[in-house]
Amino acid sequence: MNHFIQPPVLTNSSNELRKVGFELEYSGIELQKSADLIVEIVGPAKIEQINPYHYKIKDTPYGDFNLVLDFQFLISQGLQKWLHNVGLDQIIETEIALALEEFVATLSQTIVPYEISTPPLPLDTLELIENLKEHFRVHGAMGTAANPFYAFGFHINPQVYSLEVEEIIDTLRAFFILYDYLLLWLQPDILRRISPYIKPFENKYIEKILDASYTPDMNTFIKDYLIYNPTRNRALDLLPLLAWINPNQVYSALPQEKISARPTYHYRLPNSKVDEKQWHTYHAWNSWVMVEKLAHNKETLKKLSKEYTQYLAEPLAFLEKDAWIQRVKQWLEKQM
Repeated sequence: MNHFIQPPVLTNSSNELRKVGFELEYSGIELQKSADLIVEIVGPAKIEQINPYHYKIKDTPYGDFNLVLDFQFLISQGLQKWLHNVGLDQIIETEIALALEEFVATLSQTIVPYEISTPPLPLDTLELIENLKEHFRVHGAMGTAANPFYAFGFHINPQVYSLEVEEIIDTLRAFFILYDYLLLWLQPDILRRISPYIKPFENKYIEKILDASYTPDMNTFIKDYLIYNPTRNRALDLLPLLAWINPNQVYSALPQEKISARPTYHYRLPNSKVDEKQWHTYHAWNSWVMVEKLAHNKETLKKLSKEYTQYLAEPLAFLEKDAWIQRVKQWLEKQM
């Protein structure tokens, strides 16, 4: 049985079946063993070690998978290569550099996750990520709740069905409206909530987007987004999508951010509870589908946008949160 709910729009602007990429963070299984486990699920493939902290699983029927220790400096090149690039490799001996690199990596493993990044998977193959999660669970992978210092996420990158600014804004509106309910649905770990990784959007920006009179062109929308959100660390990160649409505008505004341009949303809110049998990747995916369903239902979206704006304007809005969640729940229950 396929537990992955289908979104309201199945094809992209080229009338091709949409694709979804996943990023699953975990601990407890080193990279070589992780690569072997992936091959056991996806079939024959070539395992390539880029460096000790980055493996590729290539030539699978689905495309290439990436496995990393999610510590950007080590992933990108490793300490020894960095020392060479800055001209210090002749000063610091190779053995010392390698030992220091290994020490940093070992220390990182106590708080930094390993991460599986899938290739973009067509909508009719999403069960693969659930199969991978379960295979890793039975082989000892650990998720967010396994350690008080873990703040592991399960990120979803659904390909957009439209690059029109109106559709992107409506998706953002739907996310804002559903946000409080999504927190209850997904119950992000408290460490992730207080960490910088999934910061909520500011009310000032939310109110700006929900205003029915806000009808910018794409360049204005991107400019506004960058002013209010100069970071990747939003629960719904639009920077990869906006960099795909206008790379010069995004990269010039945020030259220090590591942004991988792609025609997808970057849904960062869900936990990774890979070690829990009752946790399923389709729960997180289905929560995203609710965002798309609301974005696609223009009449309901307009009505709820107005109601949510009024709710936010209340001086004691936090006292009305339960009532708002119940309002949203009424609509959601009709969609399941």
